[in-house]
Amino acid sequence: MSTESGAGWSVGEVAARFGLAVSTLHWWEKCGLLAPERASGRRVYREAELRRIAVVQLLQGTAGMALPEIAALLEGSTGDRDWRAVVRGRVARCEEQLDQVRRARDYLTHLLECPSEHPVAQCPYLAADIDSRLPAP
Repeated sequence: MSTESGAGWSVGEVAARFGLAVSTLHWWEKCGLLAPERASGRRVYREAELRRIAVVQLLQGTAGMALPEIAALLEGSTGDRDWRAVVRGRVARCEEQLDQVRRARDYLTHLLECPSEHPVAQCPYLAADIDSRLPAP
């Protein structure tokens, strides 16, 4: 199908274009993320739906957002959901992940700087941390 005639694209064409399974597009539709038109019982995707698919992929890939979070953002501030609250929640989770990654980096950097050839057995910093994690007798 070609958009030049205004016909739109079939679900198979859209799936191939975005590198998705057709079942993924069907699932996104079931979740309320997409609403392709119907023509003769078949789904027809127009430019607006292609943009929504690109938004879903962007938010999943860059922000790690779940489909319900993306749905809230796509809906905008309607009803009882505020998309800003959803985004604030995702930002807070990103901050937690950043803190965890920074702690991991600092810990691993310390291990690399340890002069011992066997830090698990000989590093006093690591030994103290291990001791603090052992269950009390």
